[in-house]
Amino acid sequence: MKTTNLLSILSGVILLIVTSSFNVIPKSESPFALIGLQVTVLDEKGNVVKGADVVLYSNEDDAFDETNGIKAKTKTNENGRVKFTKGLKEISYYIVATKGDMRSEDDLKSSKLKKNKMNKVNVIISKGNGMSMPKVTGGKKQ
Repeated sequence: MKTTNLLSILSGVILLIVTSSFNVIPKSESPFALIGLQVTVLDEKGNVVKGADVVLYSNEDDAFDETNGIKAKTKTNENGRVKFTKGLKEISYYIVATKGDMRSEDDLKSSKLKKNKMNKVNVIISKGNGMSMPKVTGGKKQ
């Protein structure tokens, strides 16, 4: 009987040592952590804008040139929202939202995105935002 108890205790200790020697990745450090961003597009009056295009850029140069962007699979829904859930990193993104002749301001940037969270940002679009081009007037006819 004493041998059986001693053997049970010894096997329990060995099992505890073996299982605690494995490195388990904590949930917060999982390489498959969700990083999401929900963008809500509003007009100047605060009304949601349905059907707006939203593109994310990882740096200011790409946003200015409108190249290498992460485009939403759909336009904003009836609540003016679109979600990005794939391919995002824990960085800040430049956001460009457009619909017709309305556009978000230049240099609009999100805060640094956090893992395991649906990060949220509101974007206001209006006419006259974005890059302005100087008017070129022609010379007089001679």
